[in-house]
Amino acid sequence: MVASPFGSTTRYDGSPRPASRFGGLHGGIDLTLDEGTPLLAIASGTIVSVGIGGQAEGNYVWLQHAPTDTGLRFWVYSKYQHLLEAPRHVVGAKVQVGHVVGLSGKTGTTGGHYGARGYPHLHLTTVAGRSGQYERQGSRIIAEAARIFDPVAMYVRGLNDLDDIDRLSDDRRTVPIPYLAEDGSIRPTGSLVIWPVSCKSR
Repeated sequence: MVASPFGSTTRYDGSPRPASRFGGLHGGIDLTLDEGTPLLAIASGTIVSVGIGGQAEGNYVWLQHAPTDTGLRFWVYSKYQHLLEAPRHVVGAKVQVGHVVGLSGKTGTTGGHYGARGYPHLHLTTVAGRSGQYERQGSRIIAEAARIFDPVAMYVRGLNDLDDIDRLSDDRRTVPIPYLAEDGSIRPTGSLVIWPVSCKSR
């Protein structure tokens, strides 16, 4: 379940987001998860950065997804935050869609707004870039013509560029989201992009 969607002015608990970060708007999506929940690569790609961040970030991993990995017309960089453990991935390693890239945790959330107990969840950020060219600046990935966008847009088919999102008709704003089932199969079969955690089939 998405506890705090992209662009939200509130956290999962209804409290306001600080105006000092992204103008008070959420820069990704938050999924409330039990600690240790396997987090999946939303598409095939390459590990481009791993690290141990501070408050509001925690342990993280960045993946780079080429257009051939996602079926989209632009490059995508996805960041998974608050991982339970420091990532053990090697930068440059390839991952396949559905591969476990980390375990959900609460690193970067204890001692701040969420108190001593913290808040176990996945914060997923997606950034679009014009090409596979990027720079690492601390815990950030700076891509060519970078633009942060709602991760849910990953599942909209037929996008030529991110501006198409603003022009979507109402009937295209609700999209089915492919997922990894408990038996390890991707539903629907052949999907290039999936939800970041596995789901039970209905």
